Amino acid sequence: MPGKKTIDLITGASSALGAELASRLVAEGHEVRAILRLNPKNVEEWRGIPAGVKPYVADLTLPSEKDKTNLKEACAGVDNVFHIAAAVYNYKNTVDTLMRVNVMATENLLSYLAKANPKRSIHLIFASSVSVYGYGREGLLTEDSQVKPKTPYARSKYIAEQVIQSYCLANPNISYTTLRLGTIYGDGYEKPSFCRVFRLIRRGEMRYIGNGENHLTLIEMHDAVDAFVLAMKRKESHGKVYNLTDGMPHTQKRLFSLAAKYMHAQPIKKSMHPILARIARHSKKINADEFDFLISNRVIDIDRIRRDLGFSPKARIEKEGVAMIDRCHD
Repeated sequence: MPGKKTIDLITGASSALGAELASRLVAEGHEVRAILRLNPKNVEEWRGIPAGVKPYVADLTLPSEKDKTNLKEACAGVDNVFHIAAAVYNYKNTVDTLMRVNVMATENLLSYLAKANPKRSIHLIFASSVSVYGYGREGLLTEDSQVKPKTPYARSKYIAEQVIQSYCLANPNISYTTLRLGTIYGDGYEKPSFCRVFRLIRRGEMRYIGNGENHLTLIEMHDAVDAFVLAMKRKESHGKVYNLTDGMPHTQKRLFSLAAKYMHAQPIKKSMHPILARIARHSKKINADEFDFLISNRVIDIDRIRRDLGFSPKARIEKEGVAMIDRCHD
């Protein structure tokens, strides 16, 4: 008799990361479910979801009884839950929206997992963010470093982390792994933010912000999927928080220089004070979140995830950057 299929539930499956993760899990023979806030027929992104994934339409903030019914059905009998869905933009979303979508929705998901599976062991893998450390930090940041979330988004992600840890402590049949992701790049993540910067570099309109030596934190999408799968498979991950980046100390200056080289554009020679750049960003249509990333300064340690899970980033910005530029068009 064939073994019972592992059942996985993904929130945020319409993102490039979620869709690639779903593909990987289907390929490994898992039964994959996905929670979608809107009917799949009305969402363009769902055309990239692999065949065989079963969608459940439910808003995790639970505005209606139908959402509650569908969420409970989606949660019943699952083995692993990948909680990727989130509101991400500080400039676009209010504090109330970020708290509802990133915190209250997480509480609801946990509650319905427990209700639907009173005696079943479940592993929740949560997509958090390195933004919980703050945007300007000195020294190497480990998982034990003090968190200093500065923006509403970062605070909402850290509160969600605390909710998950507390809930799992009170409900021992639910275990968790938290992955603090750097900024994702790669196929599906070039537009609009990366393309906007590439366009400015190509036109000779980009400037280094400050001296350009600040460190920017990245993780390629397929590498991130590798880490989620490893966290699912390795019991060492249970109850742990992991930093998830490519482990490279990228600087603003190096990344801009590489982009100019790949596009055969003139190298950037001028810089602008961050205060003036913050004012000027509006004319270049760079939003507040993009600007905060460009002036951020974090060097993230990933020794723990390398050691515990055997995670080894494969992607290199030198190769993937060219592919991203090729996918951007004026």
